[in-house]
Amino acid sequence: MMRKTAFLVLSIALFLAVSCSGNKESAASMEQLHARNGQPVSVRKLQTEDFSVYLKYPALIQASSESTAYAGLNDVVRTISARVGAAVKQGDIIVSFSADNQVLQQATLAHENARGAYNRTSALFRSNDVSRQDYDTVRMQYEISATNLKAANDMVYVKAPISGTLTQLNVRVTENVRPGAPLFTVSNSNAFEARLYVGVDEIEKIQAGARAFIDLARGKQEGQTIEGRITQVSLIMDSQRQSFPVTVIFDGTNRRLVSGMNVDISVETYRNEKAIVLARRELVQTETGPAVFVIDDDAASMQKARRVAVQTGEEKGLRVEIVGGLSEGDIIVSEGVNQINEETRLNIVPAVLPEF
Repeated sequence: MMRKTAFLVLSIALFLAVSCSGNKESAASMEQLHARNGQPVSVRKLQTEDFSVYLKYPALIQASSESTAYAGLNDVVRTISARVGAAVKQGDIIVSFSADNQVLQQATLAHENARGAYNRTSALFRSNDVSRQDYDTVRMQYEISATNLKAANDMVYVKAPISGTLTQLNVRVTENVRPGAPLFTVSNSNAFEARLYVGVDEIEKIQAGARAFIDLARGKQEGQTIEGRITQVSLIMDSQRQSFPVTVIFDGTNRRLVSGMNVDISVETYRNEKAIVLARRELVQTETGPAVFVIDDDAASMQKARRVAVQTGEEKGLRVEIVGGLSEGDIIVSEGVNQINEETRLNIVPAVLPEF
């Protein structure tokens, strides 16, 4: 048993020794290969591109023109003539109450009495049997009664305040409602509005007229965006939210937007349409700041790279804008920058990683 154990230990030791020796030989052979053929690197030619930086905020989408009708009396709902989602026109009757409602009956009776008095007074006024003052008083009472009758009718037969889509219905038939209760909401989808709330540390980056985007990254709509514009940036902080309200408007012709929809809105805070942009892995850090390795585009210079200091601008994730030190058309080392210096002999190979 002891002899078998000792043999097993010796076998493991020999295996480890051979493995370590093999690794050293492989490493040595790799270094020799690089010394002979050059350090493998990948390069790319710089081109300008449209580069933007965004801040993202949650928001609730609402129709920019939206109106809610409220009950003006205490009564029972008798009829509802439209469903949620239906297109309605201004003046269409949506909800009606009892036709024999006391308010309406009183207004009708008062109007009939006032009309009779007005007709009699008008005849007497034409024959000069009453004064102008008496005639004007009766006429005014008649006009007031007509206005009161219209108001009573509007309370019993509740109409759509604007043309649009019926987006919310708060009551049902036979339901008893009280004055001030919301009955229904109509939204005009000519445009949609969103209200953002921006903190003190970011409000200076938000400008009226800036672009804003809704990213519909859901199911079949993944990757689709809707563009809007910031129309108003408040200069007064909301005391409850401790932030500044910002209004964004989106085109209402896009049928993918629905009033009441919760979305994330990306606001463009910076844009350079002809920017030079690098990936972070293409930069090297030096004592004086960031730098890149540039290769001159001629046969003699392709063997080595020059280290060039650069000035960086805005950043977006792993992408960095370069505002100084590089120009469009420059060829830079994009892979293998951490394995080379200005004396390293290069072996340019096809790129393995995507550019960004």
